[in-house]
Amino acid sequence: MALGSEDAVCHSSNSTYTPVSGSLGADPEALPGLDCPGPGLPRPEDRFNGAYVIFFCLGIGSLLPWNFFVTAKEYWAFKLRNCSSPATGNSPEDTDIMNYFESYLAVASTVPALLCLVVNFLLVNRIPVRVRVLASLTVTLAIFVVMTVLVKVDTSSWRHGFFAVTIVCMVIVSGSSTIFSSSVYGLTGAFPMRNAQALISGTI
Repeated sequence: MALGSEDAVCHSSNSTYTPVSGSLGADPEALPGLDCPGPGLPRPEDRFNGAYVIFFCLGIGSLLPWNFFVTAKEYWAFKLRNCSSPATGNSPEDTDIMNYFESYLAVASTVPALLCLVVNFLLVNRIPVRVRVLASLTVTLAIFVVMTVLVKVDTSSWRHGFFAVTIVCMVIVSGSSTIFSSSVYGLTGAFPMRNAQALISGTI
């Protein structure tokens, strides 16, 4: 059985196939429903590496909220101390809250991150990436405004309430950061590979 002219046969990495008649040499711009340029069209020029820098900054912003919570050890110790007791830090309650605070943060970060990752996977084709990215950034900004206001508030009389508010804020920030990072990672698929490398470099 003859396959016809060898010029009309296309070779891929593991197979040989004959394209549909008329598909070779067709203008990609004339094809309806083609959102991305064909492989023969030139890629847009990234002047001054603007897209690379933007994705690098997005990578930095994906882990920045978690780093803010984890590195402020002295702040949490100051806020969660027991001012009413002369033996500060010796009671079981102080030991539970202060010594295991990072463990509570880790649990409050990991569980919501996993759940929001699944939710983002289910809603990836229903909610536009722009809405997901902007909504997650807005929620993260609102939470950090609340935490900044609490810096000036005397929480010595309601340490357990402040602890609960902090954990809830960490849960919300972790979920929004997961949605943000996973949405941005999906967005890099429409860009050259070097932009994905910039995003990964920003998270390190």
